[in-house]
Amino acid sequence: MIKNIIFDLGNVLLSFRPENFLSRYTNDSELIKKFISNVIRSRIWLKLDRGIIPMQKARDEFLLRFPENSNLINLFFEHWIEMLTPIEKNIEVLRDLKKNGYQLYILSNFIEEAFSYVSKKYEFFSLFDGGIISYRVHIIKPEMEIFKELIEKYNLDPEECVFIDDIATFLFKPRKLKMKTIQYLPNTDLREELRNLNINI
Repeated sequence: MIKNIIFDLGNVLLSFRPENFLSRYTNDSELIKKFISNVIRSRIWLKLDRGIIPMQKARDEFLLRFPENSNLINLFFEHWIEMLTPIEKNIEVLRDLKKNGYQLYILSNFIEEAFSYVSKKYEFFSLFDGGIISYRVHIIKPEMEIFKELIEKYNLDPEECVFIDDIATFLFKPRKLKMKTIQYLPNTDLREELRNLNINI
């Protein structure tokens, strides 16, 4: 029986759509595509998620590597955290799960400054019973250690857990641990998916 629901944050509970955000500043779709590849999908960004470099150092490194995009890089780093806004239909699911007695946890790759911002701004974070955020433990998904860290810290039985993430490759390791998983995509009915696992929602 499922007792614990574990949520990723980005694009599960909080919208993270850099393409839409960057289109505020440029209508050059090729530039946006390159920016996402060079910045958000870079090894430097993973170091931010891992909590081993500060955001200012990452910004300086990107400016050094891509001086031709300095204006966009500066605009992005000044404002990108603002794009992290709640996906309201899933926040309602979160509230209903809490009312129905489930334990709720976060397991997410997240940058320190961004997590500090969203966890203070959005009151739904008070619903969680705990969680592991990558920058705090210097481990990132899909590494097995981050899932084990959550299990051990909160003494969870993996067979009583379901993990929800938007990225398919991040679901392989929890499945190996015998967790149930849900891949959340924009057209996913999260409530329906949870009901399919006999969760009272």
